[in-house]
Amino acid sequence: MVTAMSFYRFSIGFLMICFGLGELLLARSIVDMSGQTLEVPDTISKLYASSPPSTYMLYTIDPLLIVGLNFDHAKGNNESSSMLDPHFTSLPVIGGLQGGANSINRETLLALHPDAIISWNTDASSGLAAYLFQSSHIATINVNLESIDDLARAYRFLGELLDKKERTEPLALYAQEVTRQTRALVERRVSKRPVVYYAEGTDGLASECDSSSHYEAIKVAGGINPHLCQPSGGKGMEKVTLEQVILYNPDVIIAQEKEFVQNVQNDPRWRFVAAVQNKRVYLVPKKPFNWIDRPPSFMRLLGIQWLTHVLYDEPNASEFEMRMQEFYRLFLRIDLNQTQHQAILN
Repeated sequence: MVTAMSFYRFSIGFLMICFGLGELLLARSIVDMSGQTLEVPDTISKLYASSPPSTYMLYTIDPLLIVGLNFDHAKGNNESSSMLDPHFTSLPVIGGLQGGANSINRETLLALHPDAIISWNTDASSGLAAYLFQSSHIATINVNLESIDDLARAYRFLGELLDKKERTEPLALYAQEVTRQTRALVERRVSKRPVVYYAEGTDGLASECDSSSHYEAIKVAGGINPHLCQPSGGKGMEKVTLEQVILYNPDVIIAQEKEFVQNVQNDPRWRFVAAVQNKRVYLVPKKPFNWIDRPPSFMRLLGIQWLTHVLYDEPNASEFEMRMQEFYRLFLRIDLNQTQHQAILN
């Protein structure tokens, strides 16, 4: 005899089985960019990215995919925030691996129920990060963004993953063509490549070793790094003395800090450096994200064109302005006006 209670138990059990089958049927197997095979939801509409480079790449595809930020983009007087989608700047801050895995708010992450986590390959190598993501039971997809040459492949991978190939293919083609054109330009200028010192910090006395990924954009644009060394750690910013810089006597200085650029021309200690004497000290544009480094994002595709512009005047000023307009329109959906253009270029 079937009692009401036994029928209830049967119904609950049947529903649980159906739900489990539904979950199974709605999942798919993928191979991520690190070669890892994993199960992900069939439809992915909510993502958390563990570091700014991957967050910014997702932003160019669709800001609505992102459930949380690595840090607060709207905090303080941030001129860049006015260029960004309001939905993006209003998202909760989850944290990220740019400050160590302990900066991620695990409770906030889980409460937002992302379908998957996008992890930059260098993030995934952290044992603490691996534990954090595995314990969350959310699919963690590794995307390789280490090099400028990885950007086209990453866009195509994410387009396939997210069923957004119509959006990502033009971005991938742009990445391919710009890197090809830049290397061809540098090849033509091989005998005239300048020595480029990368000045970091407000005093300009931190830099990157020749093998550092932080120098990659300058190297792709044909700059010769005079600071030949072995990185002392993964974070870069190796300490340099002014005596070393004077010996390097760079043709050009590319600087990250506005304070350094404003002060170096009037600092008598730097007057012996050719780049300072010839007024060839340039501040890296950073709106809405840094063009070459920290973080090394998709913006490097514009950064390498800016670098060849300041190093060789190729493209010239008017052509570079057109390329800049094209880039902001394609990647950031912004039609720059002249005021914005000047403000971005400092």
